[in-house]
Amino acid sequence: MNRQQAKKHRIAMAGGGTGGHVFPIKSLIDYLAQTPTFSKQVEAIYWFWSKDSLEQTVFKRIQQERKGPEFSFVRIFSGKYRRETYLKSNLKNIRDLFLFGIGIFQSIRYLNKYKIDTIFCKGWYVALPLVVAGRILRKKIVVHESDTRPGLVNKLASKMATKVFTGFDGVLKNAETIGQILSDDMIFDGDMDKNPALKEVFAQYDNQKSWVLVVWWSQWSQRLYQSLIKAIQTDKILQTEFVFFVVLGLLNKDLANEFVWFPNVHVFEFVSQKEMGVLCAHCDIALTRAGTTSLAEQKLYDMKLLIVPIAWTHDQYQNAERYEKNHNDVLLDQKNEDFLNKLVTELKKHKYNKKVVLENDKADRIHAAKDKVWGALLD
Repeated sequence: MNRQQAKKHRIAMAGGGTGGHVFPIKSLIDYLAQTPTFSKQVEAIYWFWSKDSLEQTVFKRIQQERKGPEFSFVRIFSGKYRRETYLKSNLKNIRDLFLFGIGIFQSIRYLNKYKIDTIFCKGWYVALPLVVAGRILRKKIVVHESDTRPGLVNKLASKMATKVFTGFDGVLKNAETIGQILSDDMIFDGDMDKNPALKEVFAQYDNQKSWVLVVWWSQWSQRLYQSLIKAIQTDKILQTEFVFFVVLGLLNKDLANEFVWFPNVHVFEFVSQKEMGVLCAHCDIALTRAGTTSLAEQKLYDMKLLIVPIAWTHDQYQNAERYEKNHNDVLLDQKNEDFLNKLVTELKKHKYNKKVVLENDKADRIHAAKDKVWGALLD
């Protein structure tokens, strides 16, 4: 019995492709390092990944920090299922079916080689071969689904899982709703002296006006930033009654020059999670996409959200509709011909809007979800 209790766990993490899959895993790993109750039970973590992925960048950061138990990356093959009916897509599906099979055999090999006990699946195609291999070897499998509409991988993985968590009610059968997995870096303690660069930025602007955080990020958002530029150019109220803090993302950094003409706009090419926490704490309104992690981070600080879902994704529309219904936020459809006018109208409707802070203990709220996940992984 004592020998069994003394046994340390070896855990596989699977999830990638986008920040919504990658950063929650990083947050879990970071939290493990700062929580002795859990970290003393873990011997090693293996993050399964695919070639040329976001996971590689995040992995390097974790390696540099050198916190917690042994940590390694394991590369496997995986296949993506394309729903398009084009011949090229069908041929790629056939090719990827073979890659998926190879990935299962690779995963079986690595699960045995590294004596892995438990698998955490956050989603994306690289996770499915590992989950199938884990099912074959009777490993414990824990799944977390962020969205209001489950992705194909998590929909399949949940049927093989020992425990399933979701960010919203009613998403997957027999799941426990725990909310989103957020980074502790998002917690701002109110001490601006720890953030001298942002303190200097904020000092330039009138805090009696409504402060707007614009965080549409890089992919597929250039037209949105250009729409905002046009809106500020043509509307005097947007020039005089608002302050905009615009996070462009690296792919849109060339647009920074087009914002310099507006004294009420400050542009960031990129911000860290800690800086994002400070911005969310100080801003009243967010112009945002509908990724569940971003929405949860912003709502953590009780911001009014004007949400523009990525135009061709059903899950982002459903995420936005959920926030519109439950939090009285606003969904703006980018495909609408009158989008620019609606954007301006909604911003002006919230002129001088100052948010009401509903909850002060952000740490407890963030830690509760991660305690649940680690508890399930180490049970």
